[in-house]
Amino acid sequence: MNPVIKALNFRHACKAFDPDRKIARNQIQTIMEAARLSPSSFGLEAWRFLVISSEDVKRKLRPACWNQPQITDASHVIVVLCRPDLADPADPYIRKNFQRRDLTEEAVQIYVDKYKNHMETEVFPRMSAYAWCSKQCYIALANIMTAAAAQGIDSCPIEGFEKDPAEKALGIDTDTYEISVIATLGFRLKDPPKKNRWPASQTIEYI
Repeated sequence: MNPVIKALNFRHACKAFDPDRKIARNQIQTIMEAARLSPSSFGLEAWRFLVISSEDVKRKLRPACWNQPQITDASHVIVVLCRPDLADPADPYIRKNFQRRDLTEEAVQIYVDKYKNHMETEVFPRMSAYAWCSKQCYIALANIMTAAAAQGIDSCPIEGFEKDPAEKALGIDTDTYEISVIATLGFRLKDPPKKNRWPASQTIEYI
């Protein structure tokens, strides 16, 4: 079986983690490298990843996450932060981001103008900067879970949290960062239920 498909078949939303099993440092570093290498629209990388293994911090976070046991039982909690301020076409970061590509200043300006036009005509009329940045974070979330599964590590994506209390529990500077999504990583206590997906004939159309 293709190794990626094998990993995706292994992955499930693990609700019961073994609190006594911990992820090795080299394994968590591999997972986070997959997050770092994730693509984002215009290559902005308007995110930051909090890798939490502190039992004290996990306990503080748990009440804001519907008191879900995964938060404290998992080996690590990954909090994916987005940076909505960087979505602003006028932010100096936009130009700096394109300058990383060793382009001519003329080419950089073309990218800046294209980005500005796209955000003003396609993005902002439909969603907030937070929503758009969060879309990028979910790409990284998928890579985190797949990289974990490839190493036999379980995960659970968590949207069930209260944003303001969670940010307060973590002491996040919300003038810059906001929580997009959370994932827990560790090792399952029991085998998962059978994976259910609609058949390819129902969800995939080749044109």
